[in-house]
Amino acid sequence: MTATRPQTLFLRAMVGLLSLGVVLAPALTSSADAAKTKEPKARAVTAPNVFFPLKNKPSVKDLKSSSTKRFGTDITGPCNAGVFASTPGVAHIYSAPNLGTYVRVRANGSAGLTTTYAYLGRALIQDGQVIQSGQPIGLVGKKPGTSACRLYFSVTRGGKYANASAWLNAYVGKLPPVGNLFGTRGFLVASYNILGASHTARSKKYATGNVRLNRSMSMLNARHIDVVGTQEFQETQFDYWVAKGYNKTWGAYYWDPAGKKRDTENAVIWRKSTIDFVSGTTFDIPYFNGNIRHVPAVLLREKSSGRTFYVMNVHNPANTKGNAAGYRARAIAIEKQKMIDLRASGRPVLFTGDFNDRQKAFCPLTASKLSISPNSIPSMTCVYPKPSSIDWIFAAGQVRFSSFGRDTYPQAARISDHPIVQARAHLQD
Repeated sequence: MTATRPQTLFLRAMVGLLSLGVVLAPALTSSADAAKTKEPKARAVTAPNVFFPLKNKPSVKDLKSSSTKRFGTDITGPCNAGVFASTPGVAHIYSAPNLGTYVRVRANGSAGLTTTYAYLGRALIQDGQVIQSGQPIGLVGKKPGTSACRLYFSVTRGGKYANASAWLNAYVGKLPPVGNLFGTRGFLVASYNILGASHTARSKKYATGNVRLNRSMSMLNARHIDVVGTQEFQETQFDYWVAKGYNKTWGAYYWDPAGKKRDTENAVIWRKSTIDFVSGTTFDIPYFNGNIRHVPAVLLREKSSGRTFYVMNVHNPANTKGNAAGYRARAIAIEKQKMIDLRASGRPVLFTGDFNDRQKAFCPLTASKLSISPNSIPSMTCVYPKPSSIDWIFAAGQVRFSSFGRDTYPQAARISDHPIVQARAHLQD
């Protein structure tokens, strides 16, 4: 039977929810399932999903020690090979005669998920450092008392050991089963180009701006998004948003100076039940033909933890008028400096937007470990994640992610001509 259009859109929406992390943690695979499963070390993985702790090389092999005999597993690999964090959390460095130098990455203190990496030749991180999945944390060394190059790996939750080999087989390439991270459930942040009403006023493909706005708000509410950087939130749509009463449950910040024409197109909106407004400001970037656009930088507070954070949101010009690429480069330089200035407060900074650039936006904003995207790791250079789009979420400072998705449902449903990009962010004190 052929699915109807509503059924097709529903299925796409469900796929989108799954891709964005609205899933239950998978159970450990049975031996029959494991036989059909691709080796964890061979799976293609990007942050924030669980990583196999050594790269896929011929000499890398999980020796698969049973948890009934010992607490973890040994993984063979070349000495001085990189060791990568399987999970996000706070890293601590220790030393013991039987383990040598070892690192523990704790997602939520000693009661939460903890992954341990031992026999290290050297640790590459600082004690107490906040870690993202896939981040290099050390180098393979020799097992104490032997000449064998090994990595010891173990997994605990609440002090109870899991079978490390089975755990890797179950979770590598999937969302980290952390629940809480840094003591909170975190909040969902999104970047979303609403598609301005003026672009579809005479369109046969799209409904009117107000109709699409209702559908966009239904999507945001159904997905329990907490903070959204919006682009193309045009004045007529914003006035309709207020008239429909969305502002009763959502707050909004945009450029609205006394005595001057407001600019709602680039706004930050937040769910009032989970997020408090603290203060807001705007800064200027060049837009089409170099005309100035006033974009928001808002200080918000997560109610559940009391932790505060900044949100910046921008829309850089597309290649439709004038020297757009040059204006985008100027905008990126201004945005980068604004992120640095806000970080000087000690608070984390989230940065959302339609950048109309892929690598040319990502590289300047993430170089020298200034920020990460939810699907990347801290880097001094430019470790560009693929696949990607022109819509981004970045984070600078003490914040990490436990889920990420770029969902094309709004495009398939003809709500917008952009995907919604979403991640679960966790703030660390």
